[in-house]
Amino acid sequence: MKKIKIKFSSELFKLKNFFIDKFEKLSKFIESKIIKFINKYFPNKLNKYKKFKNTKFINISNLSMSIILFIALLFIYLFYVSIPTLYNKGVLQKDITDKLIKEFKIDFSLSSNIRYFILPSPHFLIENVKIFEDNIKNPKELSQIKKLKIYISQKNLFDRNNLKITKILIEDANFIFQKKNTKFYEDYINNRFSKKKVIIKNSNFFLKDNNNIITLAPIKNINLFYNEKKLVNQIIAKGKLFKIPFDINWYKNFKNETKSVTLIKLKKLDLEIKNKSLTKGKKYIAKNSIFFRNAKLHSNFQIQNNIITFQSVDSKIVNSNLDYNGQIDIDPFYIKLDINLDNLNLIKFLISSFEFIKFLNVDFLFNKNLSASIDIKSNNIHNKLFDFTKILINFDNGKINFNNSLLISKKVGSIKLIESNLDFIDEKLIFKGSFNFNVTDQKKFYTVFQIPKKNRKLLKNIFFDIYIDSSNNKLNINNFKINDKKSIANENTVNIINQYNKKKENKIQNWINLKNFTREIFNSYSG
Repeated sequence: MKKIKIKFSSELFKLKNFFIDKFEKLSKFIESKIIKFINKYFPNKLNKYKKFKNTKFINISNLSMSIILFIALLFIYLFYVSIPTLYNKGVLQKDITDKLIKEFKIDFSLSSNIRYFILPSPHFLIENVKIFEDNIKNPKELSQIKKLKIYISQKNLFDRNNLKITKILIEDANFIFQKKNTKFYEDYINNRFSKKKVIIKNSNFFLKDNNNIITLAPIKNINLFYNEKKLVNQIIAKGKLFKIPFDINWYKNFKNETKSVTLIKLKKLDLEIKNKSLTKGKKYIAKNSIFFRNAKLHSNFQIQNNIITFQSVDSKIVNSNLDYNGQIDIDPFYIKLDINLDNLNLIKFLISSFEFIKFLNVDFLFNKNLSASIDIKSNNIHNKLFDFTKILINFDNGKINFNNSLLISKKVGSIKLIESNLDFIDEKLIFKGSFNFNVTDQKKFYTVFQIPKKNRKLLKNIFFDIYIDSSNNKLNINNFKINDKKSIANENTVNIINQYNKKKENKIQNWINLKNFTREIFNSYSG
């Protein structure tokens, strides 16, 4: 027991010496700061301080003296950093506004409700702030900010006129992007940012078409600043777009020719977008690359007069060449996109597209302000029955359809999607479609599906509906008719289709499944 006690006492003694040593070092550091402070602001008092320091106090150890000096300095420091609370609020409001315009080139409309805080570092908090476009005759509101924090340097707080801003923090703000204020944002990013950071946290960015909101992007964090070493404007951002987290790193080079580079990463989708651009006069020119799993999409972009045009360059999906071109009109918002694929595995494409949209689990595709037309063509679709395809995707003010899409077979005919719609209901993706299989060679059709001659009848058209529910991945077939939409299938045919629809997993997974199912229906059909 004695040995243990001796060991503990020894460790305690070492610990005591450790803290004394640290406190003495701290004492010397504090003393140097006190001398520096007094010499700067009260030079005539420095000799008195030194005399006081050398005074011998009875029964006061060096450690106690260090503690006293530390507490004294702390009170002096707290008094010093509290000086801005004495500033005249009206004059301070004007001074801060002028400094923000001069240093950050942003016209903040500040309220008179200005509060000062010491922690975590000295800063002013101003609530209910607005940003206006730099237009004296007709200033337009660009943003509404709940909290604006202006951090200041601790140097020379006695002189309000020489107050220095170190950075600004914007919290809980709404930023609005419209055609009428695009010039402000263009001018802002084309000129050098302040060397001091502008930080935006927990805010929203709205893209508006006239008075309608097209896109809402919640932003978790943005840093804007001018990087002196690299001579670039830099923006680093984290947020969400259509509920998908993203990281953005943007910079604009001022070394030689003014160029900007944007890198966007959506890790959840394994998607990366890189954009290199420059501005020539009123024309914006860019080279864009998109990397998504096995797809590499390279495009040339051009923006002029609120119209974006683009065209592919050496793009591929897996090992298939891909050509596309399109146009985006900003006001009113409309997208036109044409895609040509050398090779396309049709079944995999349809399944993966449906799964991708389901995975996104977003309703932005059904936005009432979204209008778009996408045409996808392929002359080689890797299918035993069909040779070509033309898929038409239409976004029409909150509704999505694939009307007039075609599957064409050289052998037997073509399938046309007459009427369709894609809905997002209760977090479920629902597809409904009515098809017409126009049979141009019934003999080859019956041969391909191996229908016995005794069950072969006059065949011109096959009508059927398909219903797909993403919650269970079931594909149901309804309203099966041959030749005439008014014809009625017999009881055997109806039972076969109903049995198929009732199965827990009723996918037709391959060509053999499709052939057997079709043969079973035709063998039972009364015609």
